[in-house]
Amino acid sequence: MNNFVEFWESLGFNKFFLILGAVLFICHVIFLIYRCVLLLKKQERGNNEEGVSVIMTCSNKAELLRENLVAYLEQDYPSFEVIIVDECSEDETQHVLSDFQKQYPHLRTTRIFPDTKFRRTKKIAINIGVLAATYDILLFAEINARPESKNWVRSMQSYFDRDTAVVLGYANYKCSKGSSIRRYFRFLRFWKNLMMVQHGIHVMGNGYNMGYRKKFYLEKRGFSGNTQEFIGYDSEMVKELSKKGAVKVIKDKEARMMIDDNSLKSWKDDCSYYYATKRRWPWYALVLSNADFVVEAFLYILLFYFVVFNEFHKYFIIPVVLLFLIDLIVINICLKHLGLKKLFLTSLTVTGLGFVYKWYYSIYSIFTGKKWR
Repeated sequence: MNNFVEFWESLGFNKFFLILGAVLFICHVIFLIYRCVLLLKKQERGNNEEGVSVIMTCSNKAELLRENLVAYLEQDYPSFEVIIVDECSEDETQHVLSDFQKQYPHLRTTRIFPDTKFRRTKKIAINIGVLAATYDILLFAEINARPESKNWVRSMQSYFDRDTAVVLGYANYKCSKGSSIRRYFRFLRFWKNLMMVQHGIHVMGNGYNMGYRKKFYLEKRGFSGNTQEFIGYDSEMVKELSKKGAVKVIKDKEARMMIDDNSLKSWKDDCSYYYATKRRWPWYALVLSNADFVVEAFLYILLFYFVVFNEFHKYFIIPVVLLFLIDLIVINICLKHLGLKKLFLTSLTVTGLGFVYKWYYSIYSIFTGKKWR
């Protein structure tokens, strides 16, 4: 007891910093566990089998069509179609699609010709695909990715009920050399979106793996307010269609998508697009999105201050190690739940240096964000 009184009195003005650190520590741990519970929480599926239209746009992606289109066409589902909208391709895309149509009658195609005067064609292509769709449930993906399961359509469709407007699936880069950091940050982004949707904040889409109802799209008149920007082709729909019904973030193993292109350029474009979109979020979305990062940053700063500048520094090494271990344990439980068991060492790195990556790509996106407008 005397030791504690001596320790407490020796802190002087630092008592306030210690109390603040304790509060931040408790808040961080509670928030981390809460997010983990959200991710592990079981989701209810329906058993209806509505027809599904899978829509993809592509531009000069003939080789990727050859590699990945079969994974969509051979889904195990009784009533679905695949619609490919060719955005001004000048390679062999049309020949590849024609060959596939001979074998797969449920493949439908349409085209925006290369001489178009539109500055951007992504949203126009999506609109063309939606209007061509036979069914009310629409699933969207990119041709540089492919479903991890033949039950992707079935799984995504099963989460649509009468009150569902949008379903957001999980997509991550394939496991390969040098992809660990990219895969880890994509996991964090998905985890963040799950939490935000839980709190009724709908600002993030996922062009690699999402779905919504055609009738709601038509009621909101699609992208009629803004067709000439690439940015927002996915997040814009989530924001607008959330007014029509529920938004669900799906963790189902069979609903996952694997992104083939994990090159550095693709990753930088991914980050640039994400941060360019994020700068359009309302203030309350930014607050919730960054709250834990800010709390954790201040907490580490305070602990570092006590360890380095206080004579009782040996006592503060314990909460530093404890904080680090709690982060690692909880995060790796979540990684395992999403089939990312091999990212333990990466989580160790990012837990300590994640703020460096975040600030770098945030600043990088300021100079590259114009490409999406």
